[in-house]
Amino acid sequence: MEVILPSWLPLSIYAWFVQEVAFHAAGLVFEWCDRTNSMPHLKVRDVDRKPYMQMLPRVLFNQCFILLPTMMFVQTIGYCFVGPTHLHPLHFLLSLPAMAIGHDVVQYLTHRYLLHNPNLRLMRLLQHSLHHSTGASRGISACYMSAPDFFLEIVLPYLVPLALVGGGGADVLFHSLVAGSGAIGGVYEHSGYDFAAVFSPKNFMGGKGQLSSWTPNVAALIRDFVDNRAHGEHHSRANVSFSDGFGSPGICDSFFGTRWDLVAARRAAAEKEWQAQRRTHMNAK
Repeated sequence: MEVILPSWLPLSIYAWFVQEVAFHAAGLVFEWCDRTNSMPHLKVRDVDRKPYMQMLPRVLFNQCFILLPTMMFVQTIGYCFVGPTHLHPLHFLLSLPAMAIGHDVVQYLTHRYLLHNPNLRLMRLLQHSLHHSTGASRGISACYMSAPDFFLEIVLPYLVPLALVGGGGADVLFHSLVAGSGAIGGVYEHSGYDFAAVFSPKNFMGGKGQLSSWTPNVAALIRDFVDNRAHGEHHSRANVSFSDGFGSPGICDSFFGTRWDLVAARRAAAEKEWQAQRRTHMNAK
């Protein structure tokens, strides 16, 4: 299905608007759940100490004065949001996992090596601690961060992979899907809710409940997909899961051993190897 925008509406602005609607709609849904205590069994992190309205102005500033101008700029220079109005189905489908991988790589590099770099000048410039002043337990906190942090952690991991896969052409459906799903994923990741519990074995085994007919393998796949522990662990421990999280393939964290569930085992293995080498060298004659 080919969707054509009015000539007066740039695709970059339209995609930004889709992102805004998806982000704030999802944010308000989770905020309503927090205030009404609608899903206490799925709330795995305490509600953030900073209220919604305190975070909103900075979030809107980042979205309106950093994300939007950058999206318009990359369209103006022809890197994204320009080209054919309908991507070939194969190009469309292959671009989605390619963007997920690209997002994983770019976010890992900026997040680990810039935002968590102990260099004092970088720390003072980037102010990543502002984002970590939240506990990833209120959806809107996904974009609550300093302007430089927002550019490195939100804008670049979105637009760099998009440019590398060809910019998505001028395909309205493609850009709507990418912008909307990315926004909702970010809000969910910071909401403090974890829907993985819905797909736990006790909910679909034993012939009880609406999931009783689902196979364990299907439920396990869905449970792994919606699992929301990784980014919460990052906010708690800071030095784990730099790009691993909801919607991310977690390639870099797995490869470099910084995934939240690998760090302890990796350190234990390194310590064991160190002690073994030490004994070998001390006993050598």
